[in-house]
Amino acid sequence: MDKKLYRTALIGCGRVAWMFEDDPLIPDKPCTHAGAYQKVENTIIVAGADQRPDRLHEFVKKFGVDNVYLDYREMLDKESPDIVSICAYAPDRIKMVSDSINAGVKGIWCEKAFATSLVEADEMVRLCKENGVHLIISYLRRWNSDYNLARNILLEGTIGDPVSVVCHFSGNMIHTGTHAFDVLRMFFGDVAWVEGNLEYSRETKHHEAFESTENLILNDAGGYALISFKNGVYATVHGDSKGFFIFEFDIMCTGGRIKIGNYLFEVSLAEESKTESGLIELYKKDISCDHSVNAFVAAAQNLTDCLDGQANIICGPEDGKAALEIALAINQSHCMGGKRVELPLKDRHIRVLSR
Repeated sequence: MDKKLYRTALIGCGRVAWMFEDDPLIPDKPCTHAGAYQKVENTIIVAGADQRPDRLHEFVKKFGVDNVYLDYREMLDKESPDIVSICAYAPDRIKMVSDSINAGVKGIWCEKAFATSLVEADEMVRLCKENGVHLIISYLRRWNSDYNLARNILLEGTIGDPVSVVCHFSGNMIHTGTHAFDVLRMFFGDVAWVEGNLEYSRETKHHEAFESTENLILNDAGGYALISFKNGVYATVHGDSKGFFIFEFDIMCTGGRIKIGNYLFEVSLAEESKTESGLIELYKKDISCDHSVNAFVAAAQNLTDCLDGQANIICGPEDGKAALEIALAINQSHCMGGKRVELPLKDRHIRVLSR
């Protein structure tokens, strides 16, 4: 039986939408929404929208798509796409998701962070549920072979029970941090509480009598945090500015260790020392992993399979909301002078603006 051909459109025609495909240094391609759609046999790109005419011009040259728009709402109205990729900045996403659903779109691939507040995230989750819309969040490590293998190793207890993890990333808690928080949830489950401090602490007063976030709007910032998971694992997160890019996790278990990150995957087992009697040390092991799966293509395929009724969403709105909640809780803890904040957050109005 032939699969339905899904007409796809892009809201935002910048780097992750398609422009990274022209970067000669990126080794694993496709590495964008448009690039992925070209590899999925039952999707076809029919339109794109962006406020920058120059980007639309280059998009047309690259993909041969004639239907481009400066106003995404006009595109939704005239093109009636089946699937929309939302590649604009976080403050605009709730409106774009809402407009897409109202236009009859049934599949949405949304960039991160999912929203800027839990009020927005709650509304987007509600809209998807009530309208039968399949929405995936672009936390692409959910579809990455290395990260799925690491998760299986942790679940199977091959190196014992997880105890702690140190996470390093360059960037801010919302824009980059929610990627890390989604990975942590993928590995260790739900979070119990967080404590955090942000880089702009000299500029933002601590609110010792912090009771409501009703009117609190912050800008995205980096910093550090302690995260405790309900299963007893704890993580220290270092998400401050650096002079280089890094995104990695160092996971300690009772019988071994996993180090995983961008182009990094090492597994070590605890064994009798080869250099000293009576000592147990860690030794790296050869790990075989299938790298034939491209995460972007797998994400796009997952979305179309959901629309065909043949799969479940691997990373959906609830996951996007949960990763955002961790980042917002760190912001709230910062405003309380680093005090512990328990999840789920009771006050859902705190808003952090990010890209």
